[in-house]
Amino acid sequence: MSAEKPTSRAPAAIFDSGEDAHGFRVVVLDIDGTIVGPNLALSPRLREAVAATQAAGATVMIATGRIPGSALGFARELETIGPLVCCQGAVTADPSTGEVRRHARMDPGMAQEVLGMLSDDSGQLSMLLDYQIYVEERSEWAVGYARRMEQNLHVVESLSDVSDGGPTLILAVDKPEATSLRAERLTHHFGDRALVTHSLPHFCEVASPDAGKLKALEVVLDDLGAISAQVVAFGDGVGDAEMLGWAGLGIAVGDAHPSARNAADALIPGPDADGVARTLEELLHRNLLSG
Repeated sequence: MSAEKPTSRAPAAIFDSGEDAHGFRVVVLDIDGTIVGPNLALSPRLREAVAATQAAGATVMIATGRIPGSALGFARELETIGPLVCCQGAVTADPSTGEVRRHARMDPGMAQEVLGMLSDDSGQLSMLLDYQIYVEERSEWAVGYARRMEQNLHVVESLSDVSDGGPTLILAVDKPEATSLRAERLTHHFGDRALVTHSLPHFCEVASPDAGKLKALEVVLDDLGAISAQVVAFGDGVGDAEMLGWAGLGIAVGDAHPSARNAADALIPGPDADGVARTLEELLHRNLLSG
């Protein structure tokens, strides 16, 4: 691939343009906005494409901001064989059993500092600790979020009182404009002392500096004996941008965030048009996916 990052061509167009193409051994899939839309349904065409990709010898894996209990269902449904990267890279788990292999917790002092900065903000604040969801106020959103994530919801007087256990993630949910400004403020304040991102326009997530999809994937690739040039990665959010720029072929999907578009080699249609499935089919047709 060229060093310059085009964002308006599908992979077939890239290969047809005469640029160098090589085989890929690992396929990384983000979930929300990448392989599923608002209905959260995996298409039959995607399932078939993933099965064919793994039959060709490549490893397919999921890397998502979702927590393990929620992400595990998608991994099982797609029958992916690669490690499951969750919580923006803070947790790596087995894709069939959910057994945790790596967990980058927040330092309790860092968690207290984050909570202090967010305590007077608008929106809903929640914390993921030992795969349980904690909030200070029960709301329709919090109940729905816990249900979607298939986790218990705990209402506590103060999140600070339970943060000594080392949270996995602190999440602030608000309107997109407020979320973007909050993420900028936290990034400026913490620098490289924390991972600050927003996987969805209304989600601002803070995690350990040892989290991040890219850091988790670097560990996974080492275990698989692969290098970044052998990875094709699909994503659409801020938390995917670094991963897309690092991969041998980074593909932004659908209505991707500008940072993801700028980092990627190509832009493809979203889940409603089976963009990921169509791309995997194209790569298979060109014999570019193998073990």
